[in-house]
Amino acid sequence: MGVIGRISTYYLFASSVFAVSIAKAQVKPHMLTVASIEEMQAVADSTVGIFITDKDRGGFFRYSTTDKYNNGTEFNAAGIGAGVWQRIYPNQDGLNVKWFGAKGDGVTNDATALQAGIQAAATARVPLVFPAGIYYLTENTVISLPSSAHLKGAGKKATVIQTSRGFSHDFPALVNVTGDNVTIQDMGFNGGRPRGDKDMSMAVAGRYALMNITFDAKPAKDILIERCSFADAFGRGILYKASQVVIRDCDFKRIGRYNIDFAAVDGAITNFGRLECSDVLIERNHFEYVGTHCISSYKVEGLKIRDNYLDHISGIGMANQQCSDVDVSGNNLNHTGDNGMDFQRCERIVINNNSFNNAGDKNAGNAGSAAAIFVGDDYGLAASSSTIISNNFVTGTYTPRSKTTSGSFQNCGFYIIDANHVKVTNNIIRYIGALPADKDAPVVLEDGNGIMVVNTQKGAGTDIVIEGNTLSNMKCNGIYVNGQSRELKIKNNYIDKFGLHGLLMCAIGTNLFSQVEGNTIVDGTNFYNRAVAADIYVEAQNAWITNFNISRNQLRNDSRGSYSSRNDTVFTTHGIYFSAKGFGKFNNLLVTDNQVNGHLVDEIGFSDNISEYSVTNENYFPLVSFKNNFSGSTDDQPDIIIPGLNQRNKPKVITESYGQQPPVYGNYSAGSVIRNISPQNDVYGWVAANSGFAAGSRWKGGIGYAAGQTVYINEDVYRCTVAGVSGKDGPVKKEEGLIADGGIKWEYMGNRVYFKKVLLRDLR
Repeated sequence: MGVIGRISTYYLFASSVFAVSIAKAQVKPHMLTVASIEEMQAVADSTVGIFITDKDRGGFFRYSTTDKYNNGTEFNAAGIGAGVWQRIYPNQDGLNVKWFGAKGDGVTNDATALQAGIQAAATARVPLVFPAGIYYLTENTVISLPSSAHLKGAGKKATVIQTSRGFSHDFPALVNVTGDNVTIQDMGFNGGRPRGDKDMSMAVAGRYALMNITFDAKPAKDILIERCSFADAFGRGILYKASQVVIRDCDFKRIGRYNIDFAAVDGAITNFGRLECSDVLIERNHFEYVGTHCISSYKVEGLKIRDNYLDHISGIGMANQQCSDVDVSGNNLNHTGDNGMDFQRCERIVINNNSFNNAGDKNAGNAGSAAAIFVGDDYGLAASSSTIISNNFVTGTYTPRSKTTSGSFQNCGFYIIDANHVKVTNNIIRYIGALPADKDAPVVLEDGNGIMVVNTQKGAGTDIVIEGNTLSNMKCNGIYVNGQSRELKIKNNYIDKFGLHGLLMCAIGTNLFSQVEGNTIVDGTNFYNRAVAADIYVEAQNAWITNFNISRNQLRNDSRGSYSSRNDTVFTTHGIYFSAKGFGKFNNLLVTDNQVNGHLVDEIGFSDNISEYSVTNENYFPLVSFKNNFSGSTDDQPDIIIPGLNQRNKPKVITESYGQQPPVYGNYSAGSVIRNISPQNDVYGWVAANSGFAAGSRWKGGIGYAAGQTVYINEDVYRCTVAGVSGKDGPVKKEEGLIADGGIKWEYMGNRVYFKKVLLRDLR
């Protein structure tokens, strides 16, 4: 209600006041009406009440003997020669900024009037009301909010404090908060930057910051900012050093240097570099076109970031360093250039029910991992601890069938580095990776992974659980693990349509006590056309991998031609694959009870250098068990999987299988057992007497052979790779490459394995 609209209310209030005071003095009261403050000041009679008709500064006044005046609620009584004319108003309604001479016309410099009103209202501990209008400040002015200041506007778009397009180094902020118990409601702040929504900022256009809360002073306490808007600052929106801070239901737009480099840490809300901050709540705010980092938090104890909407952030959506007791939930992040959320060396973090859409598309250039959620330490200084990441939804735009490029994508799902006690559960991550369809492009391990777990030489990850997640359509790997991990559990995840490996575990140090159990991994796309693209790929890289359990996983790659809507041709080469680079050993390895089917080469396979670095002088693969692993689709008879069946070289893995005769194909280690499923003549089964490859028959010239058939010549075994009719002399042993023989091409498979018959009576 404006001044004129409240005349009747003021009149009744003023009349009662005058009636009491005049009754005591037994003097007949009378009222004087004037048009302006100046006319009132000229009145010489202290016994009259005065009503001023000015629409902005008018109201009821009475004389007071006090000698303090502020030109808003008290004015110098020049006509009397002493005292003031004192405004009469309902205290609960607060003060009106226009009483102090503010115009709100967008042209007049209102700095002096605003400051006078702010000080008067704070002293009286009442709100300062801003009617609708644009309150203009020049570039060399700033307003300060002392303790108990309370600014209340007519709406975030209706009431705006607007600065000029000029810039002064002496006045970087538009508003300085210098005290405690400050409330700002229903108004806007504009930094004067003359740029469009998507344009880069100018470093000398308008204000650097819109609001600065107790910089280089003791932390403020009890700050409430709600239903406000902050726009067009070339650096930052709100900088704070405070505790008990609430920022809610506000809009932040065009804050910071969007879509350029990360030279300066700009952003909408930040306390970076300011200590002693605690109990901070940032909720239900809307952020759009912010650079570099939207919400930045540094060593905050008790941080809650809830239900915010972020769109087009050129850096990190939410950057948090060394914070504790953090709750980040219900937020929606779209198009961030770097990580959507970043938690560096934080403790006790809950991240749940957030939604990410292309939050990590590197819109400002090379931004590293550019993950939806980053947790840990990117600098090798210290580990992060105690984090729960659950029920989040992450999506990008990648699809392996796309032939187009796009500037928007989700580069990585979750990135966990040097972190301890982390639980990643029940998240949905899909369409991850950049879009260029160049299959010959080099693999960048930070591009296109659903979940990454990395441990550097300076840190170690302990007790990490990745469970119950759904990952679909990743350009590179579903889950990627690299480094020194202990107590790593990857359980009950669903991984579908990945470009390289469903699960890649690469140890550059000792990888201890890990479990991969109950996962379903299907339909890899082998986007990079690799010779090995596996559902589960395990690599020792100058490392021991020990106490490692891979069990109860379902790894399927069936073409299912009748299910045409899937259009899922098989590209994945192996179900489970073990590799080594440099020095590599596997020990205490259990691979049991897995169902693996439909892969191009082997259901379980090994690189050639496993045997070179893990087994020497006919020693068996140290303390491993490959047991009860089966292949076969719903239409096929299940078979026991022989690890490395189609390989020429493999570790000395002892296997057990079933058959009606000694094998005529496959790589077997000495001691492997084939049990007779139809015992006759007292035959229990057959045992491999040595390590080698099985052959069906002796080579003969002039015979037609089909691809896949094996033959032996003396102690050497060959496998037919190109069908045809054999020549006269037979293949000659060659370690590498194919061997021509008539119209056939053979591959040398190694020494011939011999099977010893075991009778039932031998077992009695």
